[in-house]
Amino acid sequence: MRNRKIIGMIIILAGVILIGSSIMVNLQQNRLRDALMEDYKAGSLELTPSGDAKDSDVLYVLRIPSIESENPVREGIEKGVLKDSLGHDSNSTYAGQPGNCVIAGHRNYTFGKFFNRLDEVKIDDLIYLDTADETYTYKVVDIKIVAPNEDSVLNQSNSKEVLTLYTCTPLYIATHRLVIIAKRL
Repeated sequence: MRNRKIIGMIIILAGVILIGSSIMVNLQQNRLRDALMEDYKAGSLELTPSGDAKDSDVLYVLRIPSIESENPVREGIEKGVLKDSLGHDSNSTYAGQPGNCVIAGHRNYTFGKFFNRLDEVKIDDLIYLDTADETYTYKVVDIKIVAPNEDSVLNQSNSKEVLTLYTCTPLYIATHRLVIIAKRL
């Protein structure tokens, strides 16, 4: 009987630790996101001598009103970037340039959940990409689910300005990739 009590207490303690760590990671991520957004709105974006943003700085703010999403976008798609922001694929074009501007993000339950509701985006939804000087408006024209190694959607060569949002799907399992393609209005 005593062993059952001990096992029960261990199980309860493990549950509290798991839930508590998830809450702490979520709070930390929200603080980092808020700090990035404050720096961006305060205009503290620093440029390198070549005129590019530093890796740690926010390039854009991506807004998707249909899913109540507003998140910072930094340069790169490495784990460190995607942990506390969305990431601009440096192999793609930048907003305002002809071609495909690719932004990636996570949608899981522990960190990087900026694209958790991306699967709710519909054709014709509007997406806004704010820079320090301009707001670019895009309209969703295609939604695809592809295999993880299917990168043709990322390598689109286009004379028009295209925005591609890219994340794992389904939520928690991530066997495929959800791709949202939008054209600039």
